[in-house]
Amino acid sequence: MLDTHLKHTVITNPISKTAYYTLGVRAWDASLPNPACGDTLAKLFMNEDAQMIWQEFKDDLKPNASNASRHAIIDRQLAEALSDHADAQVVIIGVGFDTRAFRIKGGRWIEVDEPAIIGYKETKLPASKAPNPLTRIPIEFARDSLSDSLSSFSTKTTTHIILEGVLMYLNQADRLRLIAALQEIFPHHIVYCDLMRRSFFERYSKKIHGKILSLGATFADISEHPENLFLGNQYKPLSCVSIPLSAAEHGNLGIPIFVVRYFFKTLRDGYSNWRFEFRR
Repeated sequence: MLDTHLKHTVITNPISKTAYYTLGVRAWDASLPNPACGDTLAKLFMNEDAQMIWQEFKDDLKPNASNASRHAIIDRQLAEALSDHADAQVVIIGVGFDTRAFRIKGGRWIEVDEPAIIGYKETKLPASKAPNPLTRIPIEFARDSLSDSLSSFSTKTTTHIILEGVLMYLNQADRLRLIAALQEIFPHHIVYCDLMRRSFFERYSKKIHGKILSLGATFADISEHPENLFLGNQYKPLSCVSIPLSAAEHGNLGIPIFVVRYFFKTLRDGYSNWRFEFRR
């Protein structure tokens, strides 16, 4: 049972600490005159630890704009899918401080993350208050079995699985174990994920990665064709959307759209939101 009296989250998992960064991005984005995703609920979680981490990242405007656009792209894609199938199941792994179950109409939502994050979310935005059915599952990723935690939610109908800001922190062996578990539990699912090419990382992400390293986390096994993880394991690509181009189109990247589209190919194509479909 979750400790709903927990008032202050103590995050020991270094990767989970990065949830404070993306939380800060969404709170910042929501304060803009023209927000990309407009997550006005993000500010509910901005405690002292979140504010402290955000201070380290707040001046990184291009990565911040890209992260906000990354979230907004998935928002739009999910909203469209759920408008057609309002009772579809949505699983968010490494959910962090995601508030989509409260902001998007439709869906039966399952949030999975470390106990500290899940417990803290319950104090600020309880699952019982969500307008859609929402189940939160605390799991210690280093020790607990994801398959065991999600097996009771197995269904033959389409499940939408969000892996936002997750895969870049896993080594290739862990990625393969993750998708094997997903394929075992959900015979028909669509994965929503962001994938970064090595050329993009080398040219544009070294500075932000240095700050992520200071949190104790790191990007792992970055390849030039990260989509092969899915293409080589029975997935069909459904879409690929450039995150930096979307940020430029929204006007928050600080680089003109035509420059990103026609002159900065590595920037345009190096970091994208993908959707992949698996059907057994």
